Amino acid sequence: MKLTCNVEVYNRLANLAPNIARRKPQRSCLAIGRQSVKNQEIHLLLQTPTNKNGTKYKVDNNIEKVFTRCINEGKATIRLKEPPHDINISCDPIQLKSFLHVLKLGLSKKLDPAVLTLSNLNPKPIKAPPKTKIVIKQTSEYPVLQGFPRTTEELCLAGLQRKSFDRQILKLQSLRILNLSDNNITSLPRELGTLAKLQELNVSGNQLGKGPISKWSWLSCSNIAKNLRLLNLSNNQMSQVPEQINKLGGLVTLYLDNNLFSYLPPGIGSLNRLKFLYLAKNNLSHLPGSMRNLRLFELNVCDNKFDNNANKTLSVCNIKVPSLVDWAARVVLQSRTFYDASIIPYTLIQYLDKAKYCMCGAPCFDCFIRRFMSMNLSLITQSFKFSGTAGNDILFDCYFCSIRCVRKFKGF
Repeated sequence: MKLTCNVEVYNRLANLAPNIARRKPQRSCLAIGRQSVKNQEIHLLLQTPTNKNGTKYKVDNNIEKVFTRCINEGKATIRLKEPPHDINISCDPIQLKSFLHVLKLGLSKKLDPAVLTLSNLNPKPIKAPPKTKIVIKQTSEYPVLQGFPRTTEELCLAGLQRKSFDRQILKLQSLRILNLSDNNITSLPRELGTLAKLQELNVSGNQLGKGPISKWSWLSCSNIAKNLRLLNLSNNQMSQVPEQINKLGGLVTLYLDNNLFSYLPPGIGSLNRLKFLYLAKNNLSHLPGSMRNLRLFELNVCDNKFDNNANKTLSVCNIKVPSLVDWAARVVLQSRTFYDASIIPYTLIQYLDKAKYCMCGAPCFDCFIRRFMSMNLSLITQSFKFSGTAGNDILFDCYFCSIRCVRKFKGF
């Protein structure tokens, strides 16, 4: 039996002799087989790119221990007596379990030596590791017919002037990083949100602002809401930030610069993991008061249209007894319960997506007080870039869920 894997051979004498260098992991072929037809002893053959003939290790009475604590992660170690080597193996968990099972049968003499034919110890060409990073620099390189390798984890299709999203990408279930910048894409499919491992998405320099607002439903899928860490929507001619962006609970970095935004959705302050926010070169006159709950590392609001001369008195006072729908909606949002059209009616989805957020962080709907307040940017971020001329105070559009919250945040 043969196993293609990554192998690191560690010489235990290295602790006693520092001049013995530790070998780096290599793509290798590890095989179990007989030494010869007459000699029924079972050996391990380790073949590496630098040693194509391979190194043979005796198995019988020569394996001190097999470490399988991390076998479900595809990792195991075979400790040999002579030479004093530890063979650290890393590969597919299922294949590794099968290989170690055969090894165990060989050690317990329960394996018929005839099963392990002589060819098992013949050197075998080592397969190249599967491609995980694909970069397409020009249209002529695009794999129209063959598609992308299913093992792709990082895909860069920048600057190809594509007008539509390639649905081949939806087959890449291992995809972690997707770069579609500097194309002419106007919308993304809902299925994009189902990619379970997608962590970084760069669609800057496209034309998403020309697509209908209904084409942002991919933001509502549970996988992307939970796993996405970086989203770059800069330079997309967008005049409105999609309200579904409030669902990206795992988001750490958000680029919205170089667009046409005049306001941000109130729920952006509910992204409690957000640390880097870039809003430069828009038409913003104020920021949502819910951002008071953020603890950003970096904020860029240069080249906007902030105006601190707006009326700071109460603009809306709509305090009343909340309806049952309001109370239920609050519970759903505060518990961060996932919802979509397969669970509740679309009218309720719209209702939940349009929630305002109080300065205390609680969602509110038809029952709230609204006022504009001037606050210092240092209250929400450690580092900021601001092109204002009159200090670092800007206007915030604040909602309050109760009179108590109005009094509590009156001094800000």
